[in-house]
Parts: sequence; structure tokens; C-alpha cells
Amino acid sequence: MQHRQETKADRSSAVDRLYKAMTHLMRRRSEVGASMHPELSLVGYTLLAEIEGVPGTRATDLAALFGLEKSTVSRQLDDLEGSGYLRREGERTGRRGYDLVVTPAGRAALGREAALVRERLRAALAQWKVSEITSLADMVDRFIEDLR
Repeated sequence: MQHRQETKADRSSAVDRLYKAMTHLMRRRSEVGASMHPELSLVGYTLLAEIEGVPGTRATDLAALFGLEKSTVSRQLDDLEGSGYLRREGERTGRRGYDLVVTPAGRAALGREAALVRERLRAALAQWKVSEITSLADMVDRFIEDLR
């Protein structure tokens, strides 16, 4: 069996196809986010999950990590705090900002949201082979790492 040599045109076409697919996904992100995370906004869920995973996180850490304006992060954190999902603890000596702590209600909301997202993914991928799902996860992980 003969193997065809990959050309620049093949690579360019593949990148164009990926670009179109990612653009379509990004256009649908608010729709998908709302259906995947009905209790928390997609941004709220993402921030809360990061805070839970990295104890001692501050608002400035989140703004830097996600490339968001501090005012955007502040509004989201105010919403999470107002919902009872988050609390701020005293400022650390020598550092600006409060430590952010996920409350028990916040952990419960994260658990409900994660379970719902996993169930929706299971339904959407019901016709996929396990190997295809694993390959997609591996490729997404690799892509994220290569973007860094």
C-alpha cells in the first residue's frame, strides 16, 4: 500500500477546517454553556472550579490566568458571593487581595453542574466508540498544552 506524502496544501486545508469548526463551537458557546450549566454561568462555573482546585486563589490570580479584566472577575465573584457559593477571607500579609473560598453550597453547585455536564456529554457521545472519546480527550489535552 502506498502512503501519500502530506503537502503544505493538505496541512493548510486541515488547519482551515479546524478553524471553521472551532469558530462554530465558539459562536455556540453561550448556548452550549447555558444548557450545560443552568445553575451557574459558564464563567462562574469556571472561576468557582478554579478556586476550589487552587486554595488561596485571589481575584488577581484569576484575572491573570484567564486573561480577563479585573472588573469582569470582580463582578463574577460578587455574583458568586451573593449566591452563597463563595466567600472572601482576610487579606494575606504583604499581598493584595482576599483569599477566595468555595462554600459548601458552592461545592454542592459544582457537583450538580459537573454531574449534569457529564450526563449531557454521555448522551451527545452515545454513538461514539470509547476509543474515539479517549482520542478526542487526548487531542484536546495536547492542543491546550501546545497553545501554551
